[in-house]
Amino acid sequence: MNLNSYAMWFFKKKVHLFAGLIFLMVGCNEIIEYSPYKAGVRSPDEDLNIKAINRISEYSEDEFRPFKLGLVGDSHTYYDYYEKQIRQMNKHDDIDFVVHLGDITLSGIYREFIWFRDITAKLKHPMITIIGNHDYLSNGEYMYQEMFGPLNFSMVYNDCLLVFFDNVIWEKNVEDPDFEWLESVLKDGEDYRYRFVFSHIPPWSDQFNIGNEYYFNMLMDKYNVDLSIHGHTHNYRYKQPYETGPPYLVVSSSQKGEIFFLHVDEDGFYPGREDY
Repeated sequence: MNLNSYAMWFFKKKVHLFAGLIFLMVGCNEIIEYSPYKAGVRSPDEDLNIKAINRISEYSEDEFRPFKLGLVGDSHTYYDYYEKQIRQMNKHDDIDFVVHLGDITLSGIYREFIWFRDITAKLKHPMITIIGNHDYLSNGEYMYQEMFGPLNFSMVYNDCLLVFFDNVIWEKNVEDPDFEWLESVLKDGEDYRYRFVFSHIPPWSDQFNIGNEYYFNMLMDKYNVDLSIHGHTHNYRYKQPYETGPPYLVVSSSQKGEIFFLHVDEDGFYPGREDY
């Protein structure tokens, strides 16, 4: 082999090797991870709550019509249990959509958000997700906002007001939730058939001081909220803990092997609970 032939052979070898490495890097995009704490999601994974609400709005009615919600919460890294919840929800064709009550991660890291996304993609119903206190850890607040959208938001479905409220305090490093935003939304929603508020932490939790607990329930009472729905404690609870105000529903964690429902009709509403 002369010098020119050897140079050409060597050049082709390098080109093939380089092309192979490029192919490998592109094909392994989900495998190669430079840091579990990175933030940022791809375009198809952005604003998932907004996309879900747009999908739900397509079959919402201006006048009241009965509906049924699925409820889950605190899936953390209980991925096997969460997958079972998704499979169980898929057995119910009469669900309008599902609400996740927060703590979709344990540590708020990128990979946990991606795992949650991949499992949730198997759900045949739209899902709306609120932020939990664990989702604030690491870069979780920014990951949540990129993947799902705003921290506080609301929607109208079948003449019912549904309010999704970020009430995390400690991990957010604030003294109070944004009660001003919550009151403004509730004040504008007094004419709807029912009003439901979804937030991760029940007001009697240790994250709330006495003043916050009182003020939260005062807003529920003042604006005739029909039901306040939560997660966080990992245990089921349905009660009216205060002399005034609505009943409170707390759904258990994925690890408990149960799913929950909210049935809403002309006569009122009632929670459902199903073991599997």
